[in-house]
Amino acid sequence: MALLDMAFHSGVYLEAAHMNYHKRQSAARDEKIVKAYCDRNGIIFHRCDFDKELYKGNFQAAARNARYDFFTALCKERGLDEVLVAHQKDDLIETYLMQKENRLGVAYYGLKERNTVNDAVIYRPLLKYTKQELLDYCNDRGIEYGIDESNLSDSYTRNRIRHHKTDKMSREEKDRLIHQIALLNQKGRERYERAASFLKKDSYSVSEFMKIPYLKYWLRVHFLNKSDRFFDEMKRQLKESESCAFYGEDIMIFREYGRIHVSVIPETYEYRFDSLKQMKDFRCRYFELKDSGELIEGVSFTKEDFPLTIRTVSRGDRIHMRYGHKRVSRFLIDRKILLCERLNWPVMANQKNEVIFVPGMGCNRNHYCEKQDIFMIKL
Repeated sequence: MALLDMAFHSGVYLEAAHMNYHKRQSAARDEKIVKAYCDRNGIIFHRCDFDKELYKGNFQAAARNARYDFFTALCKERGLDEVLVAHQKDDLIETYLMQKENRLGVAYYGLKERNTVNDAVIYRPLLKYTKQELLDYCNDRGIEYGIDESNLSDSYTRNRIRHHKTDKMSREEKDRLIHQIALLNQKGRERYERAASFLKKDSYSVSEFMKIPYLKYWLRVHFLNKSDRFFDEMKRQLKESESCAFYGEDIMIFREYGRIHVSVIPETYEYRFDSLKQMKDFRCRYFELKDSGELIEGVSFTKEDFPLTIRTVSRGDRIHMRYGHKRVSRFLIDRKILLCERLNWPVMANQKNEVIFVPGMGCNRNHYCEKQDIFMIKL
């Protein structure tokens, strides 16, 4: 409520978004407070009910995913620039203490003033205020607010840390700890950049990769919330195994053919075509369809093939060649195609989901003829 009032009086255009979890008796009261403030001040008010069937598992994680999906969807629908959330200084300290207690290697300690979630900018303008200062702000201005009674128990780790650590700190102690957190983050950024300066290639010898300075700081940014034990095991497998792979938030690291490779995680895709006409001159980043090409790139169709799809290769995909059945994955491995390429290699399947064409292999035995309808070129 302090954030809502500050934003309103700053003169910026804003809309309010409220997620109701219906998990406590005061949930309806909180929604009523927010809506009443918005109605009085002409602020557009959006609400959303938590869907426990859609967001399952740990409630704290599910609740966070639900509200950020709601917030960021509104940004896209309404053409809004940022999501303002009301994390404050005590939240930052509690997050840091939780990170230390969980002994997870993190890319950033505490809370960032700005970050991106689902392509939306998340802005935390209250990190310089303590919770008590925000309570005082509301009380001094007569702004109604509600107390979440679930925060009064020690049921959650954050509550326990708040009651037994954060609430007992003086303002000076909090400021000193904030300064320490800032120094840790600065050191982490410097070490990440040092490691990143050595990670300019897609492929490394094992010894070359293992000697990269501050490698763990770089890995923590791309493999969030993993323990030091995880990274030690990763390095052990990359060093000793002939083949292994690890998937992070945005990259994959794997060992194949005696080298360690770093790649963005390949995306999956599926394109549907209802007719040959739709396929003419189609192009994407992975393949293109043309009227001419090499013999092995050509395929002919019958009307029973449609609608057909071109998609990423799936586990168990097989193609019936003139010399027998062949697993697509086995063919790609035999050709020493790297894992990152195998994962987004295209296959063409008919309406029965039978693979009828694979770039590099050709068409299956029922789609071979001297006059091809279209040529598929792997890019």
